[in-house]
Amino acid sequence: MTASEVSGLLDWFSEWGISYPWGDNPTPYRVWISEIMLQQTVVTAAIDHFKRWMELFPSVDALAAADEQTVLKAWEGLGYYSRARNLRKGAIYLKEYHGSLLPDDYKSLLKIPGVGDYTARAVLSLAFGKAYPVLDANVRRIGQRLWARAEWSGKTEDEELMKALEELIPHDQPGAFNCALMQLGQQVCRVRSPECSLCPLKESCRCRELGLQAEIPAPKKRKVKEKSSNLYLLIRDGRILLTRRASGIGQGLWFIPSLPAEIEEDFLSTLEPLIDHSPEEVLVLEERFHLYTTWKEKLSPRMYRLKSGTRAVSSDLEISKPDFPDLSEHFRAGSAAVAVSGGSADGTSAAGATEGSVVRPGEQDLWEWVPLSALDDYPTPSVYRKILKDIPSLFL
Repeated sequence: MTASEVSGLLDWFSEWGISYPWGDNPTPYRVWISEIMLQQTVVTAAIDHFKRWMELFPSVDALAAADEQTVLKAWEGLGYYSRARNLRKGAIYLKEYHGSLLPDDYKSLLKIPGVGDYTARAVLSLAFGKAYPVLDANVRRIGQRLWARAEWSGKTEDEELMKALEELIPHDQPGAFNCALMQLGQQVCRVRSPECSLCPLKESCRCRELGLQAEIPAPKKRKVKEKSSNLYLLIRDGRILLTRRASGIGQGLWFIPSLPAEIEEDFLSTLEPLIDHSPEEVLVLEERFHLYTTWKEKLSPRMYRLKSGTRAVSSDLEISKPDFPDLSEHFRAGSAAVAVSGGSADGTSAAGATEGSVVRPGEQDLWEWVPLSALDDYPTPSVYRKILKDIPSLFL
């Protein structure tokens, strides 16, 4: 990339750059929030969430004062919920140590929970106008094609590209330069079918010269594990039994109790006398898939209407019928059965069982009979939200 091409890149961005809500007023707080949202999330999904977030938490102080459940609810639908928890922790940290302001130096930014190299550089360039280039997947792909590198192993190539960008980034427009490169990757130098004729960097592109745009970068092959679980929507007296994860993936979120499809027989025999209808009349809802980074889980929701008074274990709830069994223990037992066997019900390794236990109950999880009318107040993964919305209106 030459100096003249940098100028052409900025001209291209001035004409074709897309305006996003966080870019209209790039304060340090807004840039921080938007960059965390955009990690592992497509831009279109982040726009409405960002606008709503700024209404709920317009400042560091507002975010620091919010409780975790409110923050998780605002994040619902974006996935990777540890990001939301870290934003709240970061706001508390900033309020305590930086007067509710984001610092303008690299090392101090890295001390904020959840802030790494990329986010620190983005804040410094976009909000503070400092010449810190950024490396995201789009910028990395542009570099790989400019140099026609078939292999991009990671750290060594990243350092080489970063050094080149540090020499090229204009000190009077560092934010525009970074945004231009990232948007060039989104709009023109796409993963598939790049629009090379429109690219302001085409004269320096070795991939274009060699006709290797379709081969570089090579498609990534990702092996996805599959699991199957049955979800139990247990309805009693206008309430549904939910569990809140105390740790792990999904920490702080509410889940519908589940069991691996292969080990549900004992639970069903316990559940049968509690059902307020014929067991054959179980209502089967639409199957859904919960997608994770390296695996997907098929969720088969089944709804049961229980007799009035059925309770799950809950230290703060009075047990109206002591002879009713502790339903939550059956879900915990199902999870333990998978772990003890050394693998998951679908035959994966013990490591796979740990990953798959994300929606399995633990000893510290909270159980609650949640009013159906209050479900919108409880943060839950988006696929579970869809299942809960499938509950027939006659139960609401």
